[in-house]
Amino acid sequence: MWKWAVEYEGDIITVKNKMSKAILYLNGNEIDRQSGLVGASLIGKTSSGKSIRAVLNSGLIKIHVNIYVDDVKVFNN
Repeated sequence: MWKWAVEYEGDIITVKNKMSKAILYLNGNEIDRQSGLVGASLIGKTSSGKSIRAVLNSGLIKIHVNIYVDDVKVFNN
């Protein structure tokens, strides 16, 4: 299992990828899930109503993750 997390305005945004499933969490609560081997785009809202978008792309060795809040990148690996 792969896991990435970022704190944004008091919220903890977490993305987990396991067994071809990508899951988006906000403060420990699941808010979106997608199945697939190549990539995923997950969406949700922060507690203040801002939009969250997490984009996962699989490479040969690593999974690339970008997390955006209101279209501003707040995390990349």
